[in-house]
Amino acid sequence: MSFVSEHYGNVFRALTLSTMGSVSQYQEEQTVATTKATTDSDQATPESEHTMRDSADKRLAQRAFDLSTLVLAGSGVTNRLQQSPQRSPSAEGGKVDNAVNQENSGGVRPAVTGVRVVVAIPSLSSIIGDLHLVRSSLADNVGAKSLGQERAAELILMSAIAGIHAYTVGQLLDSALPLSIDMDYWNMQDDGALSLAIYFIQSLPQRLVSWGMRTVDALLNYAASTGTAKDSVLDQIRAAMTSRLLFPELCTDKGSRRHTRVPRTPESANILSLTRREIRHKQQQLADAQERLAEMIGSLSQVAAVGRSSRATPEALLQQVSDIVSALDYSDTATGATEQPPLSISKMVQSAEQLATLVQGISTRFNESIHMYCRPSLLARCWMPALVCVVGARSLALYVAGHRKDIEGWTIDAVAIVSNYVSQYIIAPLRSAYETIRYGTHTYSVMTEDSLRSDLRSLEDMVVGFTERFGSFDPALVRQRVESGDLSDVMRVYAREVQQPFRNAVFGDLVQAMLIQVQKVKVDVGQTMAALDKLLKSNELNFLLLSTVPATLSVYVAARWLFRRVAWWLGGSSRYTATSIQSTMRDIDRLLNIDEGECPTGDKDRNRLLASTQGRLVCLTHYLRHHAAALPNSASAGWLGTSGGWLRTLPYARSLFFQDIRDLESAQLTGLQKRHVVERMYRTFRFL
Repeated sequence: MSFVSEHYGNVFRALTLSTMGSVSQYQEEQTVATTKATTDSDQATPESEHTMRDSADKRLAQRAFDLSTLVLAGSGVTNRLQQSPQRSPSAEGGKVDNAVNQENSGGVRPAVTGVRVVVAIPSLSSIIGDLHLVRSSLADNVGAKSLGQERAAELILMSAIAGIHAYTVGQLLDSALPLSIDMDYWNMQDDGALSLAIYFIQSLPQRLVSWGMRTVDALLNYAASTGTAKDSVLDQIRAAMTSRLLFPELCTDKGSRRHTRVPRTPESANILSLTRREIRHKQQQLADAQERLAEMIGSLSQVAAVGRSSRATPEALLQQVSDIVSALDYSDTATGATEQPPLSISKMVQSAEQLATLVQGISTRFNESIHMYCRPSLLARCWMPALVCVVGARSLALYVAGHRKDIEGWTIDAVAIVSNYVSQYIIAPLRSAYETIRYGTHTYSVMTEDSLRSDLRSLEDMVVGFTERFGSFDPALVRQRVESGDLSDVMRVYAREVQQPFRNAVFGDLVQAMLIQVQKVKVDVGQTMAALDKLLKSNELNFLLLSTVPATLSVYVAARWLFRRVAWWLGGSSRYTATSIQSTMRDIDRLLNIDEGECPTGDKDRNRLLASTQGRLVCLTHYLRHHAAALPNSASAGWLGTSGGWLRTLPYARSLFFQDIRDLESAQLTGLQKRHVVERMYRTFRFL
C-alpha cells in the first residue's frame, strides 16, 4: 500500500465521520430501503420516466453502499448487515485488499495481529464520473431529495474530494524525486575546479548560441532606434560582447517574483567563479522549491491527523487544493487552507469538477516553474563523452588496423602464457595428487632402495676382506656389526696405521682403511636420503596440494574481481540500493533530531510535526520506497548486494521495511515516536 492510497483512505474516513456521523446507520437504512424497493417493484410497474429516475437513484445508492462498506471495513468495524442481493462491486469504486500491511509485491507476513482493509485510490476518470453521477442525481431530484439520497450524494462527494486531495499529494510526490536528482547533479558539479570547467565546456555551445542571439538582438534594436548617439551604440555593443553575458541568470532576474535576485557579482570575477555562482544560484532556487514542495505535501498529509481532533471539512480540503493550484500558477492566493463557510452540495460538486481537471497538471506546472534551474538536457550532458568516445574509437580502430599482426601475436602469447600457467601449476599438480591417491604412484623420490642395498653390501665385502688379513675372524659377525654401523675392526687398524701416516700410506694399509671410511660415509648419506625419501613419500599429497595454492589463489582472486565487476555492471540501479537507503535514513534521522531540538520546552509532547518537517519527511520516505523496491521479500532469509559484499536479510525484509516507512509517514505519530521507529530500523536491518 503506497502513501497516496493510505492517505486517501484516512481522509475519506475522516470526511465521512465529520459530515455524516454514523455510516453504519446509513447502511442499515439503505438496506431496508433496497428491500422495500424490491418488494414494491414486484407489485407495481412504474412508468418509463420514473423507471429511468429510479435507475439513476439506484446507481447512486449502489455506489454509496459500496463506499460505505469500504469505510466501515477500513475503520475496523465489523459489518453485521446482510449484503443487498442487488449489490455488486462497482467498476469505478474502491477495491478491498485483504493483504496484511503489504506493498505492491507483498506476501503474507507472519505474526500479524489483524487484517487491514485498504481502500484503493480511484482514478481521476472515476472521480469525474462520480461527480457527474451526483450532479445528475441532484438535477433529477430538485426539491424532492430524500434523506437517503442526500446522504448517498454526500458520501460519493466525500470520496471524490478525498480522491482529488490524494491525487494532488501523488502529483507533488512525483515532482519530489526528479527535484532531488537535479540537486544531486548540481552538488556533483560544485565539487571542484575540474568539475566546474567540465560543466562550463558542456554548456558552452548553448551559452554561445544564447550570447549570439542576445548580441544580434542588441545590434538590431539599437540600429533601429532613432536619436541614439554613435558612442552610446558602441557602448551598448561593447557591453553585449562581454563574457559576463555567457551567464544570463547572473545578470538579469528571470522567472517569477518567487525567485530571488542573485547578488551582484564583481567585475573582476573569472569564468570559474561565475560558473560556481551560477551553480549555487540554481542550488538555492531548487532548495527553495523543495521547501515549498515540502510545505505543500506536509499540509496535505496532516489533514487526516487534524480530522481526528478538529473535524476536517470538505470546504477546507477543496480550498487547500485550490490554494496549491493557484500557488503553482504564481497568483496572489496564499497557500494553506482557510476557514470557509459551509457550501451546498451542488457548489462543492462544481468546485470539485474544476479541481479534478486542474490537478492533472500539477506536476507539470511545478516542473515548468523550476525548469530553468534543473540539470541540462541529455544532449548537453552527453555530447562531450560521446565526442571523446567517437574520437577514441576512431584512434583505436586506426591503431588496431596498423598493428594487426602485432596484436595477433600478443593475443597468441597471452593465451599461451595463461594456458601454460593453468596447466603446469594447477592441472598438473592436481593430476599428480589424483594419481597418488588412486594408483599409489610417487612423484618425489631421492634414491632407490636397490642402490642403497648395493652400497651396503659393497661396504660389508670391503670390511670383511680388510679384517681377514689380521687374524681369525667371524665373517657373519663382522657383517652384522657393519650393518649396524660399527667399524671397530677397521678403526683399530686405522688408529695404528695413522701413527706413521707417510710410511703406511705407501707400504701399509692406511689408504685402504681411509677408502673403507669413505664408503661408510657414502652408505650413511644414502641411509639419510632414504629416510628423507620416506618422509617425502608420506607427505607427498600435502606437498602436491600446497604447490597449487599460489596459482589457484591468484586465479580465484582474478575471477572474483571479474565477477564482482560484471555483477556491478549488470546490477543497474540496484547496486546503489544499500548506499542510497543509508544516505536517506541519515537525512531522516537528522531531520527528526533537528525538529526535536527546535521544539520549545513546553511543546515536547505535541501531537504532530510542523507542516514543512512532515512534508520533507514524506519526501524522504518517498525516496526510501523508490530504493527499497529492490530489497528481497522471500519467505526465507535473502541476500542484498552491497559495495562491501553480500549481507543476509530477514525474511520478508521488504514488507517489514515498508511497514516502518508507513510508521514514519503517519501524521498521528509524534517526532519522538518516529525517532524510536528509526532506532528500530537500525536495530532490525543490518544493511543500515
